[in-house]
Amino acid sequence: MKLKKLSLYFPLLAFSALSLQALAQETANEEKEAEENNGIETIMVTAQRKSESLQEAAVPMVAADQKSLTQQGLDSGQDLGRLTPSLGISAGGGPLTSVFIRGVGALTVNPLTDAAVAQNIDGVYLGRSSGAAGQGLYDLERVEVLKGPQGTLYGRNATGGVVNYIPMKPQLLETSGYGQLELGNYSRVGFQGAFNTAVGDDAALRLSVNTLQYDGYSDDGTNDADNVSFRAQFLYKPSEDFDIRFAVDYSENNAIGQAGDLVGTFSNETGNLTEFFPSGLGAFSGPTSDAANAIRTGVLHTPSFAPYQPLNIDDLGQDVSFTGYMAELNYTMKPGTLTIIPAYRESEQDYTFVGPGFAPAKTSEKNEQTSIETRFATDFDGPLNGILGAFYFDEEIQTSGVFAQNYASPIQNYENGGDSWAIFGQATYDISEVFRLNLGLRYTEDSKYAEGISDTFVTFCGGAPFTGNFLTPPDSFANGCASGAMPAHPVISDREAFIGYFVDEGLIAPDSVATVPGMGPPPFYNLTIPGGATPQIGAIVNVGEGYIASDLDYSETTYRVGLEYDIAEDSLLYATFETGYRAGGVDLSLAAPTYDPEYIDAFTIGSKNRFLDNTLQLNLEAFHWKYDGQQVTYFTTLDSASSFPIANGDATIQGLDVDMIWRVGRDTTISGTAQFLDATYDSLTLVSDPGEGRFGCASIGVTGDLESYDCSGQSLLYSPDFGANLAINHVIDFDEYNLSLTAQASHRGKQSTNFLFVEATNAESYVTLDLDATLMSSTSNFDWTLSLFVRNVTDEQYVTNSQVNNRGLTYNAFNPPRTFGLRLKTEFY
Repeated sequence: MKLKKLSLYFPLLAFSALSLQALAQETANEEKEAEENNGIETIMVTAQRKSESLQEAAVPMVAADQKSLTQQGLDSGQDLGRLTPSLGISAGGGPLTSVFIRGVGALTVNPLTDAAVAQNIDGVYLGRSSGAAGQGLYDLERVEVLKGPQGTLYGRNATGGVVNYIPMKPQLLETSGYGQLELGNYSRVGFQGAFNTAVGDDAALRLSVNTLQYDGYSDDGTNDADNVSFRAQFLYKPSEDFDIRFAVDYSENNAIGQAGDLVGTFSNETGNLTEFFPSGLGAFSGPTSDAANAIRTGVLHTPSFAPYQPLNIDDLGQDVSFTGYMAELNYTMKPGTLTIIPAYRESEQDYTFVGPGFAPAKTSEKNEQTSIETRFATDFDGPLNGILGAFYFDEEIQTSGVFAQNYASPIQNYENGGDSWAIFGQATYDISEVFRLNLGLRYTEDSKYAEGISDTFVTFCGGAPFTGNFLTPPDSFANGCASGAMPAHPVISDREAFIGYFVDEGLIAPDSVATVPGMGPPPFYNLTIPGGATPQIGAIVNVGEGYIASDLDYSETTYRVGLEYDIAEDSLLYATFETGYRAGGVDLSLAAPTYDPEYIDAFTIGSKNRFLDNTLQLNLEAFHWKYDGQQVTYFTTLDSASSFPIANGDATIQGLDVDMIWRVGRDTTISGTAQFLDATYDSLTLVSDPGEGRFGCASIGVTGDLESYDCSGQSLLYSPDFGANLAINHVIDFDEYNLSLTAQASHRGKQSTNFLFVEATNAESYVTLDLDATLMSSTSNFDWTLSLFVRNVTDEQYVTNSQVNNRGLTYNAFNPPRTFGLRLKTEFY
């Protein structure tokens, strides 16, 4: 459903909210107060850096506790797209993860690209979006998803919103814990548990662990899991006014990992590049299967004019770890509470993945980040209260990678990083007992740098173009290129070792070196077959950018204006205008060594309500966002090689959200959420080599060496026109037990998953169904639950990620198939 004139919906929403609040007052006056155990549970959140109920927070958000996350089968941050229609997750292979909220997001293909949705673990900002892949969902108080820019309290790279992972904290004077074992098909074995113990009267320790293994959903073994995580926390609270908590967490992933299926190929005929030929291979056939390799090896790479080589499952895998250390200090005095959070996080990521037919891509990355945030939350007796704070963040990344494509090898070895600091404040003034004004302001300065060497080694059939003896078909085939004589490149990110491989094989001259373009003799190497009838069969040319160093500095002021009105005791009407900013960045490109920042202005009007003696909750939100300069990273062909340039696009995003919970009597609960969304590009221009663009957008001509495409009018990625979740829970009581039965259906409309904007990469609309039956028993100090679950009951398949290489090989990743299992949980206290 398109909402082209959403401005008409704001007065309607306001009128509806006022009517509902009037009903709430009347109902509250006429009906008796319900029993506490018959009402809707109150969820406490800290989205606005203070503890308040979800219904009191004048901010669009979703919150889910650990019980809900487990019941929905959400194992890691990469699964959160099923939590709410507002959230989209794209897992591109290895730990690469992109988070979108209502289409606002970034395809983070390397560490040079920042996320547009901020993620925070225990209050600590994650500099890399890959953190979602390492964030196991275990022993959490809740996950909070804040929808829309959070430019004041969160600031850095919170253009689309924020995801907060909030762990359970140590409890004083308490010995408690839980253990949970889960078994299922695909040899699934999962365990998580926690143990809390007192250390004297003023300290406590909490230990948590999580492991998950299952076989690959794909026939070739890809799309598996092999993860382990743990968390340790120590709380010291010598007085009511002071406490300090230390925490360390570690997670490790050693699975083969996510991979797409070869769903087809696009035509390589000039002028007809968007014609698609389905492969006939189904979901989870696997990218390294014999059938997929048979198709792959029938496609010729250019300009080598040699067939792609088969993929081997033994070449795929991950060795990825994330480690974090943090402390949280709270000191309460009469005027308020001072909070200081210093933190250090690091990750080591070595992984290979096939992506759009890579052979494979191989990356080694080490990331280190240091941050500190200081906040003072006032507690005055008067009408004015607020938060003042400062934030500092520093990041250093070392990356070595190769996006190997058999006969083209973009190799990058670089360092990048930078620092960011900000000061911020947000205050609420009580104009009256029921009417409040909220104002926020943040000033941010960002510095970024990148330094390294960008190589792109390309094999030409015959000589390279500038040598004068360049051979083209059919001459190239006669020269042996398509006969199998053309040697494939090694999957090596070390530039000297790359050239050394060909020297060792006797294929190029023994004195060859990996020359940097523009900094020495021409990087040109003749390929020969020792003893062959035609000794020279081609040439390898380094057409990369060479040595590049770039840096930039940006600063921006973002702000928030909000009005809150309590029309009834359990009804809130609010309106906010908030701005967001994501700094520009640096890239390993001579043509565009830096790219511009992006900005968003978001207007929201919402209403949060409880009716019928706390048995019906209805929250409404209408929104209108203007998104300027979105940093769009996309895959294209430039200078005859694969490339990931960055464009800037403008968009309008508007829609309506409805969230509902209804307790139907004591034993039945119906809950649901729906989003109507119109997220469309007002302007977006993508480029390619002339005649090589495969975009589903209109060509607007060739200028110089580039052809441009007008993609205005296209929908933003992961922004379906309509999405909804609906769940029904019914509890049956026995003498000492109760049985909880839950059915949940999820629907998402058709959505784009790739900036090519072609039909083959779209996710078609779908409906999935999950079922859960849980038997529970409780005693004075011991609880246990036994659950049977089936997820994706109808085995519905939809695209979660899509990638297309420059020769049309198309790989789509899909949601998990039908899974089922048994879960046993015990709790003691």
